[in-house]
Amino acid sequence: MSVDLSTPSQAQLDAFFALDANRRIELLAPFVNDNRKATLRGVLDRRTRRVTVALENIYHSQNASAVVRSCDCFGIQDITIVENSSQFKASNGVARGAFKWLTYHKFSQTGFNTPAAYEHLRSRGYKIVAASPHPGHDVSLYDLDVAQSPIAVVFGAEKLGLSQWAMENADLRMVIPMCGLTESLNISASAAIAMSHLRREIDSRLTPEQVRLSEAEQTELFSHWLLASIRDARCVLERVIGVK
Repeated sequence: MSVDLSTPSQAQLDAFFALDANRRIELLAPFVNDNRKATLRGVLDRRTRRVTVALENIYHSQNASAVVRSCDCFGIQDITIVENSSQFKASNGVARGAFKWLTYHKFSQTGFNTPAAYEHLRSRGYKIVAASPHPGHDVSLYDLDVAQSPIAVVFGAEKLGLSQWAMENADLRMVIPMCGLTESLNISASAAIAMSHLRREIDSRLTPEQVRLSEAEQTELFSHWLLASIRDARCVLERVIGVK
């Protein structure tokens, strides 16, 4: 099997990320042109953790990839992946490289990982909102109060939707209002609609300081994004940190 010489080795990654984030930036900045660095900084300034997305048991790669791409497009930095009976797989052709720019929180250690994911989200201050097209929802997407607390919207598997546990243990159950005969939207469309609306809401109702990542978070991510922007990253890391 051939080895991708552009991909850093695990030893390189361990050594690189053991360094302070500012030191990482100092080492890599000369290898990325100024226009690219300015673009990364501009995008980072629009990133947010005020809204996040969680996916429970998504198995279609095109849907998974489309949600990832939408997260990147709407500046949502984190995505939580819950693998119960299905493994999360993505098609890079659909995501168009968006995988490199997001932060993933993956839960796959046990047979049923949704409780651990919910606990993690709540520990970070999120109100958990379960998305469902079925009767019994608490609120419309357009009535969610983004000013009250950070929001984590949870989407379930194709056809089956969210597990009963995920629905019952959410803080709110949400529906996207529809006017047609079709009962529900595809998950990728639902997620894109929800993210677009919630992004608009936080930008219009909250201060920039409430929406943006902290300076420390931006610095940490900038070091990751610089590395992701270097085509021959393995060679560059060997040169700057002396690890093969």
